Amino acid sequence: MMKLLGVLIVLAVAVNATYLNIDEPIEAKGMVENSTPLNIGVAGPGQTVYIIAERTTIGPDNQIHDPGWDKLAIANIPEGWTAEDSPWYETPMKAKIKIAPNAADGVYSFKAVAVDENNMKGLGNLTIDVNVTVSKNVFTIYVTPNEAEAGVGEPAIYYIDIDNAGAASDTFSITSRGVPAWRFRKDVLVPHAAQVGLPARRTIPYEVLSNEETDTEVYLNVTSLSSDKISREFKVRLKATPSLISDYKATAHGLLVFPLIENPIYSLIAFLSKLFL
Repeated sequence: MMKLLGVLIVLAVAVNATYLNIDEPIEAKGMVENSTPLNIGVAGPGQTVYIIAERTTIGPDNQIHDPGWDKLAIANIPEGWTAEDSPWYETPMKAKIKIAPNAADGVYSFKAVAVDENNMKGLGNLTIDVNVTVSKNVFTIYVTPNEAEAGVGEPAIYYIDIDNAGAASDTFSITSRGVPAWRFRKDVLVPHAAQVGLPARRTIPYEVLSNEETDTEVYLNVTSLSSDKISREFKVRLKATPSLISDYKATAHGLLVFPLIENPIYSLIAFLSKLFL
C-alpha cells in the first residue's frame, strides 16, 4: 500500500498535478483530483472524526510548495451532521466532522477540499471524496480475570481491554452493576484505529469493592460519552471474603470477630488498624 501511494506521488509530480497528503485518521499520501474515494473506516453515531492533512503539495511550476494549501474545508456533509473547516494556515490542517447522533447504520460520503487562498500560488482547489461507515459496533472489550477474589472492604481489580476499531478517538465511561452501594466510574480516552481493520487498544484497571461477604455476578459496562448507543457489557464474578485485615478494621465499628476477652484489646486493634492498615 505504501509503495502504491509513493507511486501516486511520483505520478502527480510527473504530470504536474497537485496532490493532498492525508495523515489521519488513516494515512493516504498523494490524493489527487478524482482519486478513488478515501475510505476512513467506521465511526459511531454522535462521534467526532478529525481529518488531518499536510499543507505541502506541488504547483503548476512543477515545484514543491511547503506550505502550499492554506485550509482544509469540508463540504456536502449528510443531513444532521456538522463540520468545521481547519483554521486558515493551520499546520497541519485539521478539519472536524461530527456524525449526527441519530445517524442510521450505513455508508455516508462527504467531500474534503484543500484550498489555496485566492489561488495565490496557482494551486486552485483540490477535492477528494471521503466515505465513512456509521455503525454502533466500533469497539470491543475483553476483561481479565473472569473471577476475582478480595477481602471484604478491599478492591478486586479487573483489567479491561478496549479495542477501538473506529476512525474517531473517543472517551469511554467504565461503570459496574451487581454490587450494592458501589458506584465507581472511570473515564478513559481511547485513540482511533491507525488503519482500517487495525484497532487501537487501551488496557484499563477497574476496581470493584464490596463491604460485605458475597459471591456474585458483576457486570462491567463501557459506554461512549458521544452516544449511549455505543456500549458494551462484560460479565465477571466477584468473591468478597472476610480477611484478617478486614476483621481488624471492623473492630473500629463495633464488630467483635473474636470471643470477648477485654474491651481494651479491641480498642487497641482498631487504633493500630487505622495507623498501619
